[in-house]
Amino acid sequence: MRKYMLLGGVSGAVVMGLAGTCSAQGADGANDLMLEEIVVTAQKRSQNIQDVPIAISAVTSSDIERVGASDVKDIQFLAPSLVISGNNPVQQTFGIRGISDRSRNAGYDNRVGVYVDGVWVGRSSAANQATLDIGSIEILRGPQGTLFGKNTVSGAISMTTQRPSDEFGGYAEATYGNYDFWKVSGAVTAPIGKKGIAARVSGTLSKRDGFIDNLNNGLDYDQKDNYALRAQLVVPVGASTDIYLSADHSNSDFRGTISEAAFDAAAPEPYEISIDGLQEFGVDEKGGSMQVTHSFDSGAELVSISAFRRTEGYVKDFDEDYTSAPAGTSNALEKSKHFSQELRYASPSGGKFEYLFGLYYLTQNIDGSGSASVFAPAINPAAPAIYVGAQHDEVVKSESYAAFVHSRLQLTNTVTLTAGARINVEDKSIDYTLADQSGLFTNGNSQLSRTATDLSPTASLDWALSDDVLVYAKYARGFKSGGYNADFVSSLDIIAFDDESVDSYEAGLKSQLFDGRLRFNVAAYVSKHKDFQVFSFTALPNGGTALTVTNAGEVTSAGVEVDMLAAVTQWANFRVTYGYNDASFDSFKDGGGVGVDFDGNKLSEAPEHNLGLGADLHWNVGIGELVAQADYNYRSSYYSNPNNLPANLNGSLSLLGLRVGIEADRWSFFLWSKNAGDVSKQVYNSVSFLGVPRVTYSEPRTYGATLKYRFGS
Repeated sequence: MRKYMLLGGVSGAVVMGLAGTCSAQGADGANDLMLEEIVVTAQKRSQNIQDVPIAISAVTSSDIERVGASDVKDIQFLAPSLVISGNNPVQQTFGIRGISDRSRNAGYDNRVGVYVDGVWVGRSSAANQATLDIGSIEILRGPQGTLFGKNTVSGAISMTTQRPSDEFGGYAEATYGNYDFWKVSGAVTAPIGKKGIAARVSGTLSKRDGFIDNLNNGLDYDQKDNYALRAQLVVPVGASTDIYLSADHSNSDFRGTISEAAFDAAAPEPYEISIDGLQEFGVDEKGGSMQVTHSFDSGAELVSISAFRRTEGYVKDFDEDYTSAPAGTSNALEKSKHFSQELRYASPSGGKFEYLFGLYYLTQNIDGSGSASVFAPAINPAAPAIYVGAQHDEVVKSESYAAFVHSRLQLTNTVTLTAGARINVEDKSIDYTLADQSGLFTNGNSQLSRTATDLSPTASLDWALSDDVLVYAKYARGFKSGGYNADFVSSLDIIAFDDESVDSYEAGLKSQLFDGRLRFNVAAYVSKHKDFQVFSFTALPNGGTALTVTNAGEVTSAGVEVDMLAAVTQWANFRVTYGYNDASFDSFKDGGGVGVDFDGNKLSEAPEHNLGLGADLHWNVGIGELVAQADYNYRSSYYSNPNNLPANLNGSLSLLGLRVGIEADRWSFFLWSKNAGDVSKQVYNSVSFLGVPRVTYSEPRTYGATLKYRFGS
């Protein structure tokens, strides 16, 4: 049976960026281009993606290879409603359907939850997970409060690793490209003894020179220096119980820019800077988990997942004035650790009534600090020629307890009701200190605590019009806990902010037509957010800005997503995906200060349009298959600040990716290029706290070659 891997991320109800497989189904050719069934676990049990009444896309390991993804950020264009912005690895901004943010400080949690093998990875610094030995990535759009818990008000990203096998095998891969980029990775899996025990070890190491030249010190910036390791063990206990153990460690260290000055006579061209700061960034992450799965004779399943994770992220010697003069620098450090325990029971699959219930516990400690040093005349020209500084230190502790239930009832042969709910209780506290010499902020200590209780229900009704066409309507509620703006603040009175909630409504159609050769899905959604937590740049006395968290009032995010995948011939497959989103403030009083409202403004990191076009061509050439692939992705302009000022407007972006090579049974060799058109666009613009307009450009064209060898079974 001949198989073809399609372009894009495999999609469900409302996905954009999809991949699949088509396979020959017999000599008569009646179904020789039928798209293969995609199995996902978005509802904590295995299901055909076309039968799941939620918006979901699934990215396969072949998709990851095709786009040359090293981390989650690299697969964002496979799901057009997913936006990952910013160039700071410690504070990546993740967004889905126009609802974006990052955990900038220890008192604030990100809205998109990222999970690996069912374990929440934690802070934004950990969210951009390495794609080392990943089998699939499921991107769930919209609130996921019932099954994934708090702080998933815009969606969740669930990653599943390649599991150990009871047969020896693995792969080795090497890549080399421009900017002296090289990457080696590999994995080996093998049985241990004769009792069904199996192990897998995988790792990757990569380096790349920077593409931004610092004309002041001669160094290049935005280079890469990453490694990741993972070890796994599967231990059967009797005939019905399996224990899965996993441990991982990853590290990233490099000189970065985040942005460059928008107007700099000393470095006037894109990808040029002239600064005195080294701007060192780093993220170190490690963790371990144990999953125990027991299968009952009835087909029911009991699962326990215990996990512990640590993450450290830092920024050193960041140049806040964006010049070669030593006028202002800042530093940041955050150390977080958390333990989680999930226990769930799932009824047998396949009956008219299926149910799942569980318990969840999470405890987390975060130690954060930030410091800034500024040449006093840069703030006030009349000030003495001295340096003044500010520093904040905080410890944030939280505990969460949750119970959840999820069920599926087949009302008739064609109509099914899905419903569930989760109750969550969270206790959170902070010990915060701010010492300021600059006169921009305040001084003092604050010790606060809070408790939040939430009920997040979900319900959907789906109707199978035929074996190949499903329509559904869904309601879901999500909850984002309140917290503390543990940052540089002008008053201790504005540290605390309240909980946020969202009510989401969605209707969709999923279809597989023309004997399974065409997959066409469409969905429309409206999400209403109350007490929306938003970062905004507030004015400082020096004319600069500082980030402040407030509850903005009400936000509406509405849109339509369409996805089409076609197996046109045995050697050609095409996809077209499109998403429209309108995310704006219904009410944001005093968003820009007293009397300055942002009512009607667009949300940050919320592009209106996303378009994806892809083609995947295969020809048999004897030694294997000649493969040619192309991806075109378009994203419209968007703001980086809710004030919607021109200085915070980011241009639209068009990117072309190309890949061509030979795929054989044991080996493959590909030539590739990212941003093949060498498009240079301003993709993230903002204003610094010293009032400097700054820009981030898209990465320039990269290209290279990848050789992979597979061994064993």
